[in-house]
Amino acid sequence: MTVIAHLSDLHFGAEDPAVVAAILADVAAAKPDLVAISGDLTQRARTREYLAAAAFLRSLPAPWLAVPGNHDMPSFELLERFANPWRRWRQFIGPETEPDWRDDCVAVVGLNTARRGGFDFAWERGRVGSGRLARLEARLGAQPPQLFRIVLAHHPFAAPADSPRAPLVGGAARALAAFARQRVGMVLSGHLHLPDVAQAAGTRILLVQGATATSHRLRGRPNAWHRITVTAGSVEVASRVWDGQAWRDAAPVSA
Repeated sequence: MTVIAHLSDLHFGAEDPAVVAAILADVAAAKPDLVAISGDLTQRARTREYLAAAAFLRSLPAPWLAVPGNHDMPSFELLERFANPWRRWRQFIGPETEPDWRDDCVAVVGLNTARRGGFDFAWERGRVGSGRLARLEARLGAQPPQLFRIVLAHHPFAAPADSPRAPLVGGAARALAAFARQRVGMVLSGHLHLPDVAQAAGTRILLVQGATATSHRLRGRPNAWHRITVTAGSVEVASRVWDGQAWRDAAPVSA
């Protein structure tokens, strides 16, 4: 059995200090084997925000894995954004923007969907290009076949029930087809701040989208994180929701 705490959209620089303090204790109580963070660790990729995010990561009670989001590259320092967008990520978070983790039950493979620019100016939507997707397929294919495969990314691959017209990551359909070919069982993402758990149409892939875990950018939904339990033959996703005073359980989803 493997327990994963899925957090998303921390947004240090726009964080709620009370929620930050409380979530550390709540995650610790879940005794996770891994904390998986699906992007937007910072609000504007400023150095002080990265320092706060790095301190939070050091305080986590388990190994962690994180991929960047669109907020984690500089917005206004255009030379750095286009020439070296992940300099601060590598300085403060770690050398990889697409890290992997596995135990004897699951394999978690990171996918960087953040996009530094483009002619269509829809930069914040992100994109999965053909080259990046081919490399991801190779990485997934190299995982031991008995492991439950999870992709960790920032941008959504399907619209949540609460927002059926939400913009998806560029190349979403192509990516989902690749995930299905590689027997991916779950995708963890965020970006929209709208929690949702649903099966991707025509597949057995469970799409788990996170709320903002720690920021005040709520978009009508409370802070939340997911406790995911994977055993041989079953997966359970339970949401922990902040009610303003404490964390409480929402109804679990099993697959």
